Amino acid sequence: MFEIQTPFSIKGIPLKPELSGRQKVDETLIQTLSALLGFDGEARRLLTCALNGSLNVVAPTCQEIVNIQATGDGQNWTFTDTPCTEAMVRNIWGSTADIFVQVGRTAAGNDGWRLRPGEWIKLSINNMNVLNIYFIDSGNRAEIARAV
Repeated sequence: MFEIQTPFSIKGIPLKPELSGRQKVDETLIQTLSALLGFDGEARRLLTCALNGSLNVVAPTCQEIVNIQATGDGQNWTFTDTPCTEAMVRNIWGSTADIFVQVGRTAAGNDGWRLRPGEWIKLSINNMNVLNIYFIDSGNRAEIARAV
């Protein structure tokens, strides 16, 4: 028999009574929790399925959509510390130049995913602060949809 050293809650499973202190769990419970939970690197998430047993997979909830615009040629745009699960970036139709999208480091011309006007990319990221956009020309705009 194992003991849970640190109590934790699981969204979607209302445990009664709530786990507290050092709970004793057997191998069966450990295997059951392993089958019901996913881990996204930051938190445990309950996995659910339909009546036929297929795993429910849906798009995450959109939190906000923002439009950004370059104020100068060769401008790099970075984002603040904002949690997310996905981000979609689109170079707005009517833009006069391409933009470059980079994750984890500064974007630059010819360094990143090139988006021509009207093109878009969807990225799985945990925080907006890893997303960088490089605008070639002043006045170019991008739309960003952030989901959690």
